[in-house]
Amino acid sequence: MQNNYLKIALKASIITAVGVYVVDYFSHLLFSDPMETLPYFMAKATWYFVFSVVFLSVLNLDKRETIKVIIGAIIVASVWGAYYNILPALFDFYPFGLTLSGINFLGMGILGSGVAFGSVHIFAFIGGYYATKFIAAKTFDQK
Repeated sequence: MQNNYLKIALKASIITAVGVYVVDYFSHLLFSDPMETLPYFMAKATWYFVFSVVFLSVLNLDKRETIKVIIGAIIVASVWGAYYNILPALFDFYPFGLTLSGINFLGMGILGSGVAFGSVHIFAFIGGYYATKFIAAKTFDQK
């Protein structure tokens, strides 16, 4: 049983590392102006880790795995987007990083940047999950 918890924590860590510190970081680095702040990435990594632990613990991914992963990615990206963009706009408080109106994705404006960053956050979770499957198959899921 303890071994399962360790596997879940390691897999969630890989999802977080690949999703946030590879996919999302390099998307911001290459396509956004200005670059996001370190507290933004730290807050997002915390959220992705917590969500990944719950996702891996609760769901049985044996059947319809791809659909469940896509739905999970949409949920994690939507909650992050609401927390990071909608709530601060309503309450005029920005705890981490820049506001959506203060950042541009390839100069696409606020709506285009919102859609682009939302898509990046979805792909960050999906990429992290499938990187985890690849890494786990090579390391700690061997029988």
